[in-house]
Amino acid sequence: MSKANLKLRVTFDFELTAPPALLESDHDALCRQLHDALGAMVFQGMPTVTAKQLTKLGASMLAHHAHLDAANLSAPGIAREALVAAAPHLTDDELDQLARRAAAKAPAGGDDLLRYLRRQALAMINEYRMVSCVVEAKLISGAPARLEGKLNLTNGSVMLVERDRQSRLQANQGAIAVLAADGTAAMSASCAGHTLSGPVIEVAVGELARHRDALMRDWQRAGA
Repeated sequence: MSKANLKLRVTFDFELTAPPALLESDHDALCRQLHDALGAMVFQGMPTVTAKQLTKLGASMLAHHAHLDAANLSAPGIAREALVAAAPHLTDDELDQLARRAAAKAPAGGDDLLRYLRRQALAMINEYRMVSCVVEAKLISGAPARLEGKLNLTNGSVMLVERDRQSRLQANQGAIAVLAADGTAAMSASCAGHTLSGPVIEVAVGELARHRDALMRDWQRAGA
């Protein structure tokens, strides 16, 4: 079987006028309706015509992939600050996707908007996105401790490394410090008790959002 040695990408941007009923659809429904309307005439016809034209150069098409997206230009924009506050675990590109996806039905603002964006963001990406961290807290003995772990950017939970999971933290000690991104992200956390997996340490989404840029750079660097 032949192996591809050239990748061709042809991009068209279509600016449309659409009826109000279509614009009231959320992003997923809007894309489905557009996909159904274009149908086989476009998604099968365009590759067929392209393959035929490429034979003039002696090239043959081995495979093709289609991607459809749409942006509702009439929907009010969502402030970047609100997107980050609700979804600090998303990359810049994913935040842009969230804005497009949520725009049509997003509440006007306030807590309702943040809750809506949070639900939409987790529906997009709910996988664990982990960065290394250090937890500074007092043990039950009163002695200070530095415990190593992983901070989950998606929900703020901290999983300690195996050797530190048996550590018992002092109750009612107030805020616990969680340091990540080489110490550039210093966040407050809480301990909700202990389980067989170790202390239940959580960083609030708001704390993650305050340090989102540094945390995201650290996560992307680790995955590079």
